[in-house]
Amino acid sequence: MRHHAKKLANYALVAATAAVLMGGSVQAETLRLSTLKKPGSEGEAAALRFADLVEQGTDGRIKIKVYPASQLGDWTEVYEQVIQGAVDMAMQPLATSSDKRLAITWFPYAFIDYDTARESLSPNGAVFSIVSDVLEPQGLTPLGVFGAGMGGAGFAKPVENVKDFDAKHDLKVRVWPGGITHRVLLERLGYNTATVPWAELYTGMQTGVVDGQVGGTANMTLESFEDITRTWVQYNTHFEGDWFIVNSATYANLEDKDRKVLLEAAQQVSAERFEDVAAADAAALATMREAGIDVVTFDKTELEELAAIVRRDVWPNIADELGEETLGKLKASLGVE
Repeated sequence: MRHHAKKLANYALVAATAAVLMGGSVQAETLRLSTLKKPGSEGEAAALRFADLVEQGTDGRIKIKVYPASQLGDWTEVYEQVIQGAVDMAMQPLATSSDKRLAITWFPYAFIDYDTARESLSPNGAVFSIVSDVLEPQGLTPLGVFGAGMGGAGFAKPVENVKDFDAKHDLKVRVWPGGITHRVLLERLGYNTATVPWAELYTGMQTGVVDGQVGGTANMTLESFEDITRTWVQYNTHFEGDWFIVNSATYANLEDKDRKVLLEAAQQVSAERFEDVAAADAAALATMREAGIDVVTFDKTELEELAAIVRRDVWPNIADELGEETLGKLKASLGVE
């Protein structure tokens, strides 16, 4: 009898311990985050940093499992999966196929430098607010932006009179299929344009089908076109970045304090990256100069002049990319008539 009672007590202890453990596992929630960034890259490190901040800030109630290198699928597929809730979060570009107004993320001269980009891409900033309004009906919530750098243009030939914004250049620059914003931009700056698929761009520049390319950063050009680039123009056309997005229903189901942690973690990573990316761009330009590439940069006054020209002459011709209402919000935030 005594042995039986002891056995029952042991069962009770085991059951109680299991209940505690199960209770802890129920309370902890693991969210899956997809990113294109490769293992070992700065992008993956940023995603992991975000995950650590969330786990620390929630005392382990929420864990973020990072899947780098598109392990969960192509980024366009993942975008839809986050909308559906099959994937909880992502750090990646936004898909304009879902709403063309998201082209604002690379709309030329929505901002001109790191300071204006950081201000506009922070919560309550103009572009962040516009993106948030666009994503809301899709069931997505933006939390922050991981920056890749300011955009420019690379050429396989010398470029004359770059700082004369009315000069004509006998050069043909590649734009991506559907790249209306930058096609009109380049034509205003005196270039000819041609549509070339990304996979054919290197050969196209090498053989003279096109003389240059636009839309990427200095680092991206070093990675893909260093040996054929003779001139790099740091136009600061746009700020290249990946967005932290989360399924809105998943986000809403979290406690208020945990939602705050996720937002603050994404914003902290974003802020840290803004400091790093400015230095990374500067280092890339230095590497280009060391490699014998002619690098053209602009001071703030010149960038403001260039931005004013583009906003006056280019924006009216690409307004349909955003729609009248969205463009109106952007112009109002910048004091542009």
